[in-house]
Order: sequence, then C-alpha cells, then structure tokens
Amino acid sequence: MSEVLLALAAVFLLLGLHPYITYPLSLMLIHRQRPTSPPPGWRRPSVAICMSAYNEEAVIVAKVEGLLAAAEVYGPAKVHVYIDGSTDRTAELLEPYRGRINIVSSDQRRGKTFGLKDVVAGSESELLAFTDANVVMAPDCILKLVEAMQDPGVCGASARLIYSNPQETGISASGAVYWNIEEAIKSLESETVGMIGVDGALFVIERAAYSPPPDELIDDLYVSMSAVLTGKRVVSVQGVIVEERSASNWREEFNRKIRISCQGINIHRALWPRLVKAPPRILYCYLSHRFLRWMSPFTLLLSGLCLLASLWLAFGLIIPVLVAILAVLLLLGAWVNVPGFRMVVAAATAMAGVAEGVLEAVLTRQMYTTWTPASTVRN
Repeated sequence: MSEVLLALAAVFLLLGLHPYITYPLSLMLIHRQRPTSPPPGWRRPSVAICMSAYNEEAVIVAKVEGLLAAAEVYGPAKVHVYIDGSTDRTAELLEPYRGRINIVSSDQRRGKTFGLKDVVAGSESELLAFTDANVVMAPDCILKLVEAMQDPGVCGASARLIYSNPQETGISASGAVYWNIEEAIKSLESETVGMIGVDGALFVIERAAYSPPPDELIDDLYVSMSAVLTGKRVVSVQGVIVEERSASNWREEFNRKIRISCQGINIHRALWPRLVKAPPRILYCYLSHRFLRWMSPFTLLLSGLCLLASLWLAFGLIIPVLVAILAVLLLLGAWVNVPGFRMVVAAATAMAGVAEGVLEAVLTRQMYTTWTPASTVRN
C-alpha cells in the first residue's frame, strides 16, 4: 500500500508541476514559427485604444496623458474610455479631455467587460488595443505591437508585463517570481503555437478576430483565446515592456487569486465546446497552461497527502509530528521576515486563493462581473 501511495504522489506531483516545468520543456520540441513578410501594400491600420476605469482618480490623469502620447506616436489612433459608475473624481478629472478622447460614462456599475464592449461597438478602427488604468507604458508601445502584427498569420500582440515592486513584501516578491515564469512561458508559446491567453495590461487584436465576451466574463482571456481559435496566432512582443504594481498585502493577493481563478473556470466553461474542437496542439497547450494550472493546488495537495500517508505507513507517527514541526518553523520564519520562508508562505497563500476561486466557480457559479482593485496595486 505504501508503494501505491508513493506512485500516486508522483503522478499528482507531475500533474501539479507540469504547467511550470514539463510543459515549457515540451514547447521547445515544437517547430518554431518564422516571421513572414507583410503582404504587399501593407499600411498602418487604425487603432481604437480602449480602457475601462472605476475609481481611478489616483492614476487616471497620468494614464490618459500616456494614452494620448501613444496615439500621437502611432498616428491613426483614437482613445476611448468607459467610466464604470465611479464614486470618486475619475469622471471629473477626465472632463478636460472630452473632445480629445471619446468618453462614455455610466451612472451605475456595469462591469469592465460591458464597458469595453460598449466603446468597441462605438469605434470603427481596424485594430483594438486594450489596457488597464494602472499600467505604465512608453509612448511607442502600441506602435511596436502593431508592427509585430504585420505577419499575416498573427491576429494579436501582447506586451510583456513586469511588476515594479518585487522587493516590497514577500507577497510582491512571490508574485514577481511567478510572473517572470509566466512571461517566459508566453515567449515560448509565441514562437510556436501562439500565446494561450493574455493578461489585460496591454494587448492589440484585429477587429476581425474579436469575439465580444458575455458581460459576466472577464474580457482579456476570453477575447485572446477566441482569437487563437480563429487559426491565427497571438504573439508576445518581449521587447515591449509595461509596468504595474502587484498586490503587496496577503489578503488582497488571496482575494485577487480567488477572483482570477473563478473567472478562469467560468471562461473555461464558456469556451470548452469550441476548445475541444481545436487542433490537438492548441488543446494540449490550453490544458497545460490554463486548466492544469487552475487545478495545481488540488493536484499538489493530493500529492502531499499521498506522500505523507506513504511515509506514515512506512515509518509510523513520527512523520506527521515532523511535518507539524516543519510547518510551525515555516510560519515562524515568515513571521520574523526570513526571505525564503516568506516566499513559501506567499506562494501557499496564492495557491489557496486559486483553489477557493475554482471551488466558487464550480459550487456557487460566482462571476465577479464587478470588483474593486486591490488598494496596494494603486498606491
């Protein structure tokens, strides 16, 4: 029985680590896509730069100034901002920009996805650029993303996001490490099958590849995965770097992970009928990068329980006692701010948030159509 439990522990461990280790290694075996020349007569397409804002008075002026600078550098571009029932000075601070940008203001909260669909429907541009209010970007970012879309096989391009506060707390340090791994995987995907979903920091998509998501689903993953299912690639442009703060408070990070994983499972439920018909390598990459990652808290927990049970059967009660001692030492190390211990506790916090979000999506059909951004992200 001990050997069987040990084998199960190994299987669950492989499933839990696959999205982070064996999946990126497998991408190295897939044929690299070579950029092709733009079609004859290619010109710079028009772009609608779209953003939804809720209670962003701390950053909204700087963000809009940055978007106007990006539009000026690019050329045929128009900035569109949806104000989602803000209760602070966001709408007031945007009033001086009316005429220079298209402003759509709602008296009630309808959600980010509703707002972005609204401004997209009110635009006529050939390309759609999406960004978040707290993201800092250079004026030439959109220009460089569109240049990467000259390849006829590419329908979208995403910037590389980095967190600007990795040394602030154990939570922010852990988040930065995780995101560096995520960006490395996206780079490998970009060179092979294309990105399996983007984050909402900054990305551009062809209008022809844009599928309006249901109001209750988060837009970035739904829109980018729908674009991949058209048969074209979405690429990560690693030279285009944007920045934002990550959550530095454990409770905010825990709640953020709950929301993100819950939204991810809801999108999985909506897109699965189309995903199951996708080419095998796209389906493999989706299950590896997305679905198994959402399941990793459960597979890693099962692996640990099987290993613990196996050792218990082999060596007796000393094993759970040692595990309890190690857990106490880990918590004490994190409490006194030992960096390595902080990172482990922060990673466990994030995993717990992912697990709760998955359970919420499955058991309660929670949607998170609207939410309040973490305050430490906006500081």
